[in-house]
Amino acid sequence: MKTLAIVLSETRAHELTYDGFKKNFLDQVNADLCVCIGIKPDYDYDNPFYKNAKYRFLYEEPDDFADAFNKASDEILKNVKMPLFEKLENVNCLHGKAPGKFDSPDGNIKYLGEFDNLDNFNFEAYKDYDEIVYHNADFPDQYWKKTLFAVKKSDHDKFVPQKDVMSYRKPLPWKRFMHLPDQFMGGVKNDGTHHHHHGSAGILIFFRWFLLQKLKETNLINEYDRFIITRSDFIYAIPHPRLELLDPSKIWFPNGEYYGGYTDRHTILNKNHIEQYLKLFTNMVLRSNQYFSQMQVANCRPYWNLERLIKFHLNETGVYGDIREYPYVTYSIRNHGGVSRWQWGWYSHEHGYYIKYNSEYTQAIKYKEEFEKSNKSVDEFYKDEIKKINPTNDQLVYHPM
Repeated sequence: MKTLAIVLSETRAHELTYDGFKKNFLDQVNADLCVCIGIKPDYDYDNPFYKNAKYRFLYEEPDDFADAFNKASDEILKNVKMPLFEKLENVNCLHGKAPGKFDSPDGNIKYLGEFDNLDNFNFEAYKDYDEIVYHNADFPDQYWKKTLFAVKKSDHDKFVPQKDVMSYRKPLPWKRFMHLPDQFMGGVKNDGTHHHHHGSAGILIFFRWFLLQKLKETNLINEYDRFIITRSDFIYAIPHPRLELLDPSKIWFPNGEYYGGYTDRHTILNKNHIEQYLKLFTNMVLRSNQYFSQMQVANCRPYWNLERLIKFHLNETGVYGDIREYPYVTYSIRNHGGVSRWQWGWYSHEHGYYIKYNSEYTQAIKYKEEFEKSNKSVDEFYKDEIKKINPTNDQLVYHPM
């Protein structure tokens, strides 16, 4: 089976990590290397990740990733005929706001009457309205049964789950997602029209979209059987598991750094899952109300982050049951003078570099010590640990948001 390993977004800390990356990861999984990264005028093209990559997908980084998302959104919509309204089942956008079977005094809500169904309803006649709300024939309250309303200006951030109500809403621009708290779109500057998200998770969302475009353009999805999306600043406490030990029909994550979902730092996929995994931003554009409404009502306080979003997205695409886990044996570092978009880390005098996430480092060293005490081969160690983490092939360990 052919495998493509992809370093996403940046090539960092190569002076400290590349030799171990080659020995403990790339050679272990017998993969070709691809870099899908952002570049700036001072990018170091002599770094070994770039020089040894078989494929190089480069994007000139903007000062504000809103520019990149705008271009991506335009590309997604270029050849797509979007519906006038998106249908949301069992969602009531008018909950507590409908005045009764008449128009609201301010004229914002228009009562359209009772309808047995909407099979022949002329949505085009209400193209200047933000949403249509229908209480269907099974709605339990007799007064509201079969009633239909049109709303001129919608409160886009208000959604209430309610059975037997259908809300039809105009597609949302991607920036509307920035009204959800509070960390998953980092990298987009605040222009006064939305909330500000800290960090850099939005940049990683964009590069997933960009990677998918390049994989399609080059036909690499058909050329390779398995894909590993990873980062350049990992130290491997022990060698990465050989792919023969990981069921190729599953999606594999290391078992740590959950933060309410699944880590964005390393993922192993097959050719049937790669497109679904990378279509995160595409679905935010093409299924905007579906994603926004469910994210708005989901119990993800105090904020959405990329880990939660990945878990949510895989559930929405119907592949959540294919997720499995293996031991988390890597940790992220930063060298002297090295940059970071998020965590700067703490300096280890023992190692001579900055360790970015203490929990990640602790877990990797724990596995290293367990492996050294086990007197097992690497393969035997992984086989036993994978069975512990995934008790049966059909059992998914659930990690709540």
